[in-house]
Amino acid sequence: MKSFILKKVAEEIKKRRKILRALRIDENLILLQLDRDRFYIDLTRGESGVYININYPLVRRFSAPFDRLLERLFTKAQIVGVEQWERFLVIKGVQQSSFKRVEEWLRFEFTGRYTNAIILNPDGVVLEALRHITPEQSKRVVLPGVKLEEPPPREIREQEFPIGGLEEWTQQEFQRRYQRKLEQLKRQGLRRLEKKEREILRKLEGLGSEQEWQERGERYRKWGELLLANLHQIGPHQREVEVVDWDGTPVKIPIPELPNLNRVGEYYFKLARKAFRKRENLHIQRSHLQQQLEFLKNYRRIIEESDQIGTLRRYLPSRRGGERDSQIEKLEIDGFQVWIGKSEEGNKRLLKEAKGEDLWFHIRNHPGPHLILKTQKRTIPMEVIKEVAKLAVQFAGKEEGVVDYTRRKFVKVKEGAKVEYGKYSSVKVKPTPPINSSPKR
Repeated sequence: MKSFILKKVAEEIKKRRKILRALRIDENLILLQLDRDRFYIDLTRGESGVYININYPLVRRFSAPFDRLLERLFTKAQIVGVEQWERFLVIKGVQQSSFKRVEEWLRFEFTGRYTNAIILNPDGVVLEALRHITPEQSKRVVLPGVKLEEPPPREIREQEFPIGGLEEWTQQEFQRRYQRKLEQLKRQGLRRLEKKEREILRKLEGLGSEQEWQERGERYRKWGELLLANLHQIGPHQREVEVVDWDGTPVKIPIPELPNLNRVGEYYFKLARKAFRKRENLHIQRSHLQQQLEFLKNYRRIIEESDQIGTLRRYLPSRRGGERDSQIEKLEIDGFQVWIGKSEEGNKRLLKEAKGEDLWFHIRNHPGPHLILKTQKRTIPMEVIKEVAKLAVQFAGKEEGVVDYTRRKFVKVKEGAKVEYGKYSSVKVKPTPPINSSPKR
């Protein structure tokens, strides 16, 4: 954050009389509604800034002690003072009733790695902060109950440049930074998906063909028969034996380490049965892996078409591996877990593992994954339900559609992942318009 820009921001805030709203709307973004204008304070380390009258959705409600105090002390507070120096901005707010007058200060520090929002009383004692700073982290401690020390003065060396209108310049700066961050997150998500795709392709290549598994099974069966007929030729600790095939051809057969060599024939018969079962089930395994590739194809499209950082963060695939992750994708929306089946096998597992009070989602009249919203017996906000319904449409490869949802206990499994359900509600999903920087009054 440039000091000369912050000075212009302070001059604009001085023209306002009241803070109508004060709340955090994203991880590092605080909204101050000052009279009719919205000031967005970006406290991202290394990329802080202030944007005026942009359009930015409420990503989620934050309820940390800092957030509760911010809303309580500064929503509907009168502005009685604004101070700016170096890269610091202080807004002094007063809430007054017939009983008492309460003055608190909201201080923003745009200082690189220590960028912060701090709530102080007029004596300079910290009431709360967006980021607590302990003595182990810095000599300048930022903790509730501790008086805030002023850092030593610094000479600001920066080159000023013409910006024209402040509001328009901040909107353009927001769009530039927003798009850059959006593209960074997209690349991060796509790299994770590409890694998962490579893993699935390796598994597909390693499956082999039905003919290969048939030949392997026949070979194991023949070895078992030959070894049973030539047990007398196998000595202790022998690792290989050469016997004569039924057509007179010499055959070398590996001898496994077994407690009882008389069971070596049974050992190969067991391998033969496994190979034949593998041949019979190969199409099922191949289908599951291809379904997972189709899932990742839709996932890739979701990432590529995302134009909102808040929702994109929710959609970023996990780094976790493991068997569960190969069938079920797990995301989180406002503290609620969402499970998505990546294949028919994943859908069956979702239905089996979901609790009766969990919410089940599926796009109507179109093939697509089952989704489970883990409720943990909590009330689910409608915005979360709409977000999960949107995922059900997107992972079905569609842009819009109707999604039915109900409690898992009202979903009856007929066969595999095919179900019947009752007592359901529906959400109509339409494409979301992109974010833009035009002011919304």
